[in-house]
Amino acid sequence: MAHRTKTKYLKVFFCLFFLVLAPIASYAATSGSGLVPCGNEGDPACTLNDFLYVLIPSIIQYILYTIVPILALLWFVFAGFKMMTSGGDPGKFKEGKNMIIYGAVGIILVFSAYIIVEAFLNLIGADTWVFQFMTPPTP
Repeated sequence: MAHRTKTKYLKVFFCLFFLVLAPIASYAATSGSGLVPCGNEGDPACTLNDFLYVLIPSIIQYILYTIVPILALLWFVFAGFKMMTSGGDPGKFKEGKNMIIYGAVGIILVFSAYIIVEAFLNLIGADTWVFQFMTPPTP
């Protein structure tokens, strides 16, 4: 029985993985010059700076502002559906209510992660040498 549960979770994981990966590939194909404005015909070759300062922030921005709101909306709809179909069962209603609370906390953590990391780096005194790598180089 444990094997069936693992298989079920693997199937769900891969479905969600490709649900997130497919829109990123679509975004790369339709965003004009792609995710990184290099390496195409007539463009200069890609460098590590293009990867660090253009590709990774583009993917993070796409995930934060496109994928996360969609998943959060689906999460809240599912939680509301669970609450509405509880049929008077206080356990199921509480489970839906907790899902809404956990979803809200998760969204707050996701969107405040940058502030949390920056505060931690300031606390340990690493902001001066770390942030010089986070600013894109001037061409």
